[in-house]
This record gives sequence, C-alpha cells and structure tokens, in this order.
Amino acid sequence: MSKDEAKSKISSREAMELFVNFHAAYKLARIYEPNNVQFQARIQQLFTTLDKVLGNGEAVQIRIIQDSIFLNRARLKFDFSNFHVYLFILEEFQSWGIGAIDFEAGLPVEELQAFIVLFSKKRPAGENPFERLAEDMQVASFPHIRLEKIPAAHEVKLADRNTVPMYFLGIYHLKEIFDARAGSLNLQITKRWIQSITNLLAFDESVLFGLTTIKNFEDYTLNHSINVCVLALSLGRRLGLNRPELIELGIGSCLHDIGKFEIPGEIVDKPGRLSAEERTVMEMHAHRGASVLIQTRTSQDVPVAAFVVAMEHHLTPSLDGYPKFGWRRETSLFSKIVKIVDYYDAITTKRIYRPKTFTPEEAIRLMVEQGEKEFDPLILKAFINMIGIYPIGSLVILDSGEIGVVVKSNANAALVKRPKVKIITDARGNKLDGGIADLAETDGTEAGFKRSIIMTLDPDKYDLQVYDYLLAKPQTLAPTNPA
Repeated sequence: MSKDEAKSKISSREAMELFVNFHAAYKLARIYEPNNVQFQARIQQLFTTLDKVLGNGEAVQIRIIQDSIFLNRARLKFDFSNFHVYLFILEEFQSWGIGAIDFEAGLPVEELQAFIVLFSKKRPAGENPFERLAEDMQVASFPHIRLEKIPAAHEVKLADRNTVPMYFLGIYHLKEIFDARAGSLNLQITKRWIQSITNLLAFDESVLFGLTTIKNFEDYTLNHSINVCVLALSLGRRLGLNRPELIELGIGSCLHDIGKFEIPGEIVDKPGRLSAEERTVMEMHAHRGASVLIQTRTSQDVPVAAFVVAMEHHLTPSLDGYPKFGWRRETSLFSKIVKIVDYYDAITTKRIYRPKTFTPEEAIRLMVEQGEKEFDPLILKAFINMIGIYPIGSLVILDSGEIGVVVKSNANAALVKRPKVKIITDARGNKLDGGIADLAETDGTEAGFKRSIIMTLDPDKYDLQVYDYLLAKPQTLAPTNPA
C-alpha cells in the first residue's frame, strides 16, 4: 500500500466523529477553562479519534478548497444533521485565513489541547489573523501541528465574479425553452447551468439568495422558476443530496411550472379572482407540465424526477391540493422540497391578483403556522434553518436607530437572530451607502451587543428595492454610533 493510500484510510464515520469532536471541543474551550471536566473529556474523545489514524504513522490533514472540506484528500459529504459542523469548520478556517491544518504522528494529547485553546481564542483585530496565529503557535511550540495559509488564488470568491451573470443567464435560457415549448428543449445547456449554480452555491449562498429577492413583475414565471431552482438546490445540499441528485432536483425545480405556458395568458395573469372554471383550467398546469416533459423524454434524457415534480409540487403531505390521486400514498422527496421553496417565493412576490405580499419574515412565520398540514415538517425545518429567522433581503430597524438590509444569515444557531446587515440609513433617517454591520459583534459588556434588531419593515411601504443594496459592493463595517 502506498503512502497516499494509507493516508486515505479513514472511514466516513471516523471522519464525521473527528469533526463533531473538533467542533464540540472548540465550543467548550470558548466557555470553560482548560481544566474543566467536560472540556477534558471532549479533548480526549478528539484525541482518540485522531490517534486511530496517527497510530499508523500517517498525518491527518484537514484542508479547505473552494468551500469544500477535505480530510486526507477525500472530500467530505455533510447532511442536514451535521451541516452546522460543516459551516463552523468552513467559517473558522476562512476567518483565520487557514487553508489546511496538519496533525503529525506522535501528537500528544497535551499539545492537542493547547492548540484547541489557542485556536478558540477571539481573532485579533487587523488584516492578518493567520500570521498572528502562526506567531503564537511558534512561541508556544507545536511540533506536531502545522498550518497552511489559504492560497491567494482562493481568496477571491468565484461568486463575486460570476454569480450575477449566471443567474440572469438562467432566466434567458428558460425563456428560450418556454418560448419554443418542448420542441427545442436543450437539457444539456440546462444541466450545465445547474452545475454552475451548484458550484456557486458552494462558494457563497448569500449572493444567490440576494438575487432571489429580484421580483420581475412582467416575467413572473421565468423569474419565479429560477428562484425556486436556486432555493431548491441550496436546500437539497443541506439535506445531503449528492451531485447527480442535485442535478435532477435542479431540472425538476427549474421546469416545475412549464405547464403554465400551456394555460391561456388571460387566466394566468387575470387581475381578479378566478372563477371555478378558470381555477380548474389553471390547476391543469401540473398535468400539462408533466405531459410536456414526458413527451420530451422520447428525444432527450429528461429525468423521471422532473415530470414527477411538475405533477406533485402543489400537493401537501396528506395529498390535499392538486391534482388528485387515487393511488399515491405520498409525494416524492424532490416534490416536497419544491413545494416549500415554490410557496415561499410565490408569497414573497407581488402579483396583480393578490393585494398582500409577505415580507420574508412574515412568510416564514406563516409557513410555520401551517406546519405539517401544508409541508413536510423535517424539510420545512431544514428550510427555515437555511433561510434564517431574518432571511436575506429583510428590511430591519436596529436599536441604534439605523435601518438596514439583511445580507447574510448567522450560521451559529445560538446567534440566529444576529445576521449581517447592510446599513442604508443613519439614526436620523438620512439615506447612506453604509457598510456591513455584524450584529453578533459585542460591545465588551457581558452578553452585550453593539446592535440588535427591533423589528422588520415592509420595503414596499418605503418604495425600496432591497436587491439594489444586496448587489452593491460591500464596504467596511458601519460605525457603531453614526453621526
């Protein structure tokens, strides 16, 4: 067996056990002194997991490459149950500027404990946290632990360059499909676009989530379909779907409303309430969408999941909704995912026939109230964890008197009410292109924070387009006490 082959011999269970213990030890180190019994016990568990591999005389390497986590050359797959661990590792490494940590053979438990204590300390102010950490490690002497800095090539996120054009390319491609109907459906282009979006989601979900706040009134179905696809793919990643499954989910969610283009426009865009007859015709879009995709399958490899999603995305867990089935017992996993994100995007979008448009926070609250009657409860919980209590795009007023737009949720469950906010007005109500305020930032007092959210606001009442702020280039942190 070669050296590289030996390095890769870590089971998925051992790998996840290592990361769970690493995460728990870090959290305990932030709370307790090193001699605390709970901390000592967790350090021992982490050491035992590491020692299983180190005992073979090989190193254990944790490496971050483009928002993916590798353990000894193997890319790790995280699911919903441990996704918080993935986010923790990713954010801590990136905030320190760490590209990799190597644990060498012969590592004693005392050195591991000292490293976790040092690593868990609050990052120093300044532009080079990696250098500061490396200097501290050199002073304290860690002969069996080695750090690597994030390569400069990885410091600029791909999302910063490609996300916006890629999002609108999806709308353009979908328009071509819908204009020509099934006759020119080119799934190869669709698959390549979905692969690109999946890659971008791995870099920075917040940019794409911000783009889903764009609500084009004239091209609602196109805009809505792309938003549903983005949200479904992100939710699918959190639920642990593999790449081929994500591609199928992406195709199904992107084309879930293709049947609406078989429905007369005067019904789809009718400003008033639909009659019983019109409602029957409208509900036929589920059947017609599935029919279009089934017919297309004779000439292209349309996944079965696509026409199943087209048929089922308006059904509840108890099979209420439409269309009616006399033989199905439950809807598919992909349909349950699309049902949730389709509903969320629909009720947060202004429509000519619906006077009420829900803010993201109101939408989440309504979906929680409806619960398992309308949605699969476990998938809904995963969706809410993904979106956050204050979803990206929420307009909020802070206790400082400032108004801001939520631009990134906090991955830490304990700080879920403390997202990152772009400040758009000062305390006197003067508009400004402010910086990004991290609401998790403390003011130095016990459990005290510099800013907190008081309440959310309806952007329509202030004639604001929140995506204008979400797409603006981030500036430095806003001042704590604006003049």
